[in-house]
Amino acid sequence: MTAILASIMKKDILLSLLSGFCLVGAFPKFDVNILAWIAFVPLLYALQHKTLAQAAVLGFIAGSAFFSGLLYWIYNVLTIYGHLPGIISVFFLILLTAYLAIYFSIFAFVWRWLDLKNSAGLILFAPAFWVSLEFIRGILFSGFPWELLGYSQYQVLPLIQVAEITGVYGVSFIIVLVNILFFRALVYLGRGERKLAGREILVLALIIFCCWFYGQSRIATLEQMSAKYKDYKISLIQGNIRQDLKWERHFQEETLKIYTELTWQTQKEKPDLVIWPETATPFFFQNNFPFQSRILDLAAQMETPLLFGAPAFTRQANRVNYFNSAFLISPQKEVLGRYDKIHLVPFGEYAPWAGLLGFTRDIIGAIGDFTPGQGITILSLPWGKFGVLICYEIIFPNLTRQFAAQGAQFLVNITNDAWFGRTSAPYQHLSMATFRAVENRLPIARAANTGISAFITAVGKIRQSSNLFTREVLSDNIKINKTHTFYTRYGDIFSFFCLIISGFYLIFVYRQRG
Repeated sequence: MTAILASIMKKDILLSLLSGFCLVGAFPKFDVNILAWIAFVPLLYALQHKTLAQAAVLGFIAGSAFFSGLLYWIYNVLTIYGHLPGIISVFFLILLTAYLAIYFSIFAFVWRWLDLKNSAGLILFAPAFWVSLEFIRGILFSGFPWELLGYSQYQVLPLIQVAEITGVYGVSFIIVLVNILFFRALVYLGRGERKLAGREILVLALIIFCCWFYGQSRIATLEQMSAKYKDYKISLIQGNIRQDLKWERHFQEETLKIYTELTWQTQKEKPDLVIWPETATPFFFQNNFPFQSRILDLAAQMETPLLFGAPAFTRQANRVNYFNSAFLISPQKEVLGRYDKIHLVPFGEYAPWAGLLGFTRDIIGAIGDFTPGQGITILSLPWGKFGVLICYEIIFPNLTRQFAAQGAQFLVNITNDAWFGRTSAPYQHLSMATFRAVENRLPIARAANTGISAFITAVGKIRQSSNLFTREVLSDNIKINKTHTFYTRYGDIFSFFCLIISGFYLIFVYRQRG
């Protein structure tokens, strides 16, 4: 790789880095979302007249710049809360960044191999192939679909409404397509071919206009429809419990006191549901006296159902299984339901490949050794059904879709983002949640321990949001939706289509050239 890198002009390396850094700027906290629409152009310029190996390296450079700037906060998590030495934290950050950068490398390699810029008929292949890579990234090795390209537009509501059909991947498709058309227009202008450049710009503008028009129409229609729905009041409790104190036994009393006092502040709102964050109760609710009875009493005295996160367990023969769970209790002191987190965080809630690679458990030390839940659980109240996504489960489109498909009328996301500190990660996490609302046309109530707690409407609008590291109570009305979107019914059919088309075409070209 060193020899290949030495053969590449510095200008092309700088162009690749520029693409990566432009993409960083398109995401939170920077939120200069327009950068995503031109971010690939410098890289595509750099790929001109390169060998396949050089193209792969340039793609890797762009991907490394993007993911290192996007995921820098992992270092904080590993050193501050994982108590790993700085050098080991850097190693893991580089390892993850390198893995994710490979997807950029593959894209650049294939772009150069097919020489896509010279083929008008294959313009659609590149965005389809990009979607295929994003889709694979979301499922391979348990999946890490963190900040896919489409998420950069979470604040541009008209442009993301297409997600109700295609999921977030459709927005990624459009962004890559626009980048390619813009790049081709610049190439034509450089050759003095203004008519061809004008054609590319016209197509580009037409695509954006159609997406914008569709989005505006859908937003207007949905707002008109939602006016007929009944409002239900939900209150979110943000306890702001320090991560270094959260699991200290002597701090359990103080934790419960904080959540109890904040919950009583909602009494004047008369909420239909109060929500506490992930593992808000740092003890086993199932049999922990007197804390269990005090929580039940609180729901009874408030005359309000209470949803909260807590660790749970089951006993099987000589083994005890532990779960990251959410409990729903009624004013009548009954446990109405429990959801056990299905998609656990690797190296955070379980040690991947621990049976084969024992060192994975040693590296992360005293991690939470949780067992994944057995399936989708829909929790019910007299006025509506809902699904709970715990922590980063909300970033998985298909998992969230299954809750909607099985009858959820609104979604709840409980999380503890204290791990992230004051980095951009909490903002990134929230940005992805907005797409789950659009994809399934379900409002989302999000309770986070240290923030960002928020209410998200069915069109992806963040109506209210809390500050980071503050104790807050948010209350808002949500509207129950009983319709299913195309995405809810059929899932990632768009992504599968892109994957199949890309695969067949690559095989076809390979055989033709073979």
